[in-house]
Amino acid sequence: MPDFECQVSQDGEPQAAEIALLAQNSARADALEAAARQTLATVHGRQREPGASRYKVSRYDIPVRLADGAALLFNSRTRSLILLSDGEAGIYRGLAERPAFSGSEVNDRLLLEALVGGGHVVGAMVDELAVVRDSYEATRSAKGSLTLTIAPTMACNFACGYCFQGLNKPTTKMKPDVQNAIVDFVKAKKDLKSLSVVWYGGEPLMGKDSIFRLSDLLISYCDKHKIAYSAGIVSNAWFLNGEMAAQLYTRRVRWVQVTIDGDRGTHDKMRPLTSGHGTFDRILDNIAEALDQTAISINARVNVGQTNVDNVNAMLDCFVERDFAKRGNFSVYFAPIEASTPESGSAFEERLSRAEFNRKVLALEERARRLGFASIQTPSSGFAGMCVAASHGGYVVSGEGDVHKCWETAHDPSKRTGSIFEPDKLHNSVNASLWSQWTPFDNPVCASCKILPMCGGFCAHRFIYSNPAEAALPCPSWKWNTAEYIFSRAKDLGVVSAEQWVPEEATVEARQSGERHSLDTLQAAQGRVLEKVSVLHGRQIDSAMLFAGEPALEAAPSHRPTGADPVLESSEP
Repeated sequence: MPDFECQVSQDGEPQAAEIALLAQNSARADALEAAARQTLATVHGRQREPGASRYKVSRYDIPVRLADGAALLFNSRTRSLILLSDGEAGIYRGLAERPAFSGSEVNDRLLLEALVGGGHVVGAMVDELAVVRDSYEATRSAKGSLTLTIAPTMACNFACGYCFQGLNKPTTKMKPDVQNAIVDFVKAKKDLKSLSVVWYGGEPLMGKDSIFRLSDLLISYCDKHKIAYSAGIVSNAWFLNGEMAAQLYTRRVRWVQVTIDGDRGTHDKMRPLTSGHGTFDRILDNIAEALDQTAISINARVNVGQTNVDNVNAMLDCFVERDFAKRGNFSVYFAPIEASTPESGSAFEERLSRAEFNRKVLALEERARRLGFASIQTPSSGFAGMCVAASHGGYVVSGEGDVHKCWETAHDPSKRTGSIFEPDKLHNSVNASLWSQWTPFDNPVCASCKILPMCGGFCAHRFIYSNPAEAALPCPSWKWNTAEYIFSRAKDLGVVSAEQWVPEEATVEARQSGERHSLDTLQAAQGRVLEKVSVLHGRQIDSAMLFAGEPALEAAPSHRPTGADPVLESSEP
């Protein structure tokens, strides 16, 4: 019988939560089978009669072979993870080869119940792609929630060579009239149920007065009108001592993302002050103070590239010396250094190939878990690509009042979608249409991907502003390490042992989740967006205009499409 772990599916179907059944000896078999049946009864509300229906294997199932003939089976839509015995794996493979089958054809009824319960087997007529798309669009258009990424200044006291802004950063700070306009924008949302704020920059704490004033105004309004309020901040931590952390925490900032790029010597070269002096020791001192004096959570992002990939373990040693794991609320994750804008400087030389990055990051992630700086490998609970850029209820506001859809365009006024002073026009510009017309379901690589229900396209910016000179691919680490992550999760749950790993299952070779994006497929996806936006605005819009920004995109008069205009249909496999 299968050992399994189920989570809640995105379409709301109730599943059993985090259950791992470990059949270690025959004496426990009967008890485990009874427990499995009880769990399945909870899943379905009652025991089903599988023989009466026709089924097919889910398009979002990802099997991972094990050395003893057994297999792990992961479903990215339901997040269910099942361990199949050798015999059960053989039955499953037989079912997967068939377009459809009836329940009466499966002799192992408990196996079929487990497969159905975890979403590994679905009704023969179910269109899972449509189900995922409906879930994506519902999440994207969710009413009652608003996410604001606010940059009180794009100024920064660091001179990181790979920064998407480049080194010539502005020094202006947000003025009260912009702050007041942001508050008015929130107040105009009459159906608002929740407001989430992310403070961003530059270095946002260089504009701390704006953070304090805006926080107080927004929290007061939200509390009065019973609107849930939450906040976080992306900071270089230079100013984040215990006192500052306390000031932020009282204003409901519950998490901080801080970038640390290796041990002292490496980090100080990659992330120095504009004066050239190092920043490592002060950052770690501030983190220690913040953790000791507040309940704020600190997530250390490590940007990994050519220069520092071999020095990250030494950085983890520094965290151990500082007792960060014992202080609580401290975690680490790893991201590739990639060129996301033409201003990205040293990122063009720093970037590793995605295959090399993901191969090396596996060992780093495993060590971080052992040291208590990361939890066990977990799939995202929603669409990882549903950031402010993709969400209809997300906006980025710069210090000057420009409104954007993506953090990575906030430094470039030519890519704004509008102004906070003209909220009624925020969705009218060509730049705004680029974001609203983007969808992962319009390109065959995303639409056929087995991790689409977790990924959701991951990074709309990389599709819309795909540039041959940058070549930053959008696929997340789960796409590159699918089998490794599934196996790692099962191992940490105690379901499998390290000896059961099959080297030939390495994802970079086996590609269990399907084809990954290339520069060609990104540019094709960008072309699709431009086609749709051209129809919407009644004139031809090409990539040259796209990179020239707002002056070129808005230069010609536009008209709304009429009944005579062609309608572009989404291309789905």
